[in-house]
Amino acid sequence: MNSTYLAQAITQCEQAITTSADNPEQWQAAFNNLGNLLQGRAEFDRAIIWHSLALDHTLNLAETYSQLGELHLLENDLIAALSSFEHALEYFPNCARIYSALAQINGQLQRRDAEMECWYQAIQINPNLVNQQGYYKLAKALEKKGKITEAIACYEQATMGSQGIVAAFFDLGEIYQRQGKLELAQAVYRRLLEVEPTAAKAQYKLGTIYLQQGVFAQAIACLRLTIKYDPDFPWAYRDLVKIFLLTEKWDEAISTCYAIINLVEEYPWVYSQLGNALRAKGKLADAAANFQKACEQRGWDQCVSHDYFFSTDIFSHRIPVWSELLKSFSEQPINALEVGCYQGMSSCWLVDQLLTHQASHLTCIDSQFAGKFKENIIKTGAESKVSLCLGDTHQQMAECTPNRFDLIHLQDRCKLIEHSEINAQLAWKLLKSGGFLIFGYYGWRNPQDPQQDPQTGTDRFLASVKDQWQVVHLSPATFQLIIRKQ
Repeated sequence: MNSTYLAQAITQCEQAITTSADNPEQWQAAFNNLGNLLQGRAEFDRAIIWHSLALDHTLNLAETYSQLGELHLLENDLIAALSSFEHALEYFPNCARIYSALAQINGQLQRRDAEMECWYQAIQINPNLVNQQGYYKLAKALEKKGKITEAIACYEQATMGSQGIVAAFFDLGEIYQRQGKLELAQAVYRRLLEVEPTAAKAQYKLGTIYLQQGVFAQAIACLRLTIKYDPDFPWAYRDLVKIFLLTEKWDEAISTCYAIINLVEEYPWVYSQLGNALRAKGKLADAAANFQKACEQRGWDQCVSHDYFFSTDIFSHRIPVWSELLKSFSEQPINALEVGCYQGMSSCWLVDQLLTHQASHLTCIDSQFAGKFKENIIKTGAESKVSLCLGDTHQQMAECTPNRFDLIHLQDRCKLIEHSEINAQLAWKLLKSGGFLIFGYYGWRNPQDPQQDPQTGTDRFLASVKDQWQVVHLSPATFQLIIRKQ
């Protein structure tokens, strides 16, 4: 018996329940015919259901539509099956089985949002409908769609008991950390450690929360356990160094940096932090050598070959971003301006890496140039490309030619709100259309002095020239905003 007869029988049933719902004889006959047809196809379980429906004196639309949906699936007619189950849901809105069927059909139809929503509704009715892996997949989909509350509920289910999905613990902990719910995040990682005591990453995540809370002793303990269980876990070393620097334990910081270099890998940040610790110990030459190494590893080879002397590193971490975003300026004549130069690390990088064209020029403005600044500029071998303007920075900027500069870098020592706003105003007048403006302390704040807040002053100005610029790069972690003037 071919499927043509089955399709005809299904159609007769659908017509009977839509046009003859008040006439039991017609829909009962249609149901009996369908049951007999299914029995002839050896679909005995389905046949029994339809014969049972035919025996009822009241039309059970919820079950009828549900069974029709199953038959459409048997015929691989997904659209018709979807319609039938949606009708079934109208009459039985709290049925996990119907939601589950709808979820599977939507999945086959690549309707991911509808699939996700149906699964979520199904498990609300019957939490045991899916296993922990299913809860984890659903949680990931919900989080991706921004349904964080629902995602959290599914992650919690995915992490229950001794068979919890390990990845779900970390995803759940990350959400709680982003929300600032650190105690809840800690509880998640502790639960994972109860199941897997040697999970290095869980120890690390727990340690980072203690670090965020300023509970340094417990943070150190967790980070040391991380290294014990995974000696090649670099970020645990990094955060240990961070704590030792914060607590002024210079020797511990230095020894940990050397451990990273000897046991793990030579990372640029290791040399920067090692340089910071050595400087604090008064070993300026050693500090400078390590800052050179940090710059070299970030692609600035001339820092070593020119033997620049920097006893402070406030720039090397920005080299990868600058190298990528400013490469269009290379090999063409450009005018650049820096306000606030310190020992000239960023100035020397600009000369070596960006101002390579013979006609390129750098103007440096500062209220006082550090002792090593001029020496470092001379070491570039291109000091003729650099002009120094000493004095009040605002006055010096006001005397520059408007619309002259292709690139301006603001890292003035004064970080007061009003001062920063004026810096931005003056720089804007000096910047060419299409030029880049880099705010070097964007997001930095002094907790003891609310007036030291460069971002507020910068934002005030940027609001006044709204729609005349676009963001090129924003990095709160490195206190940097780069915009392009339109």
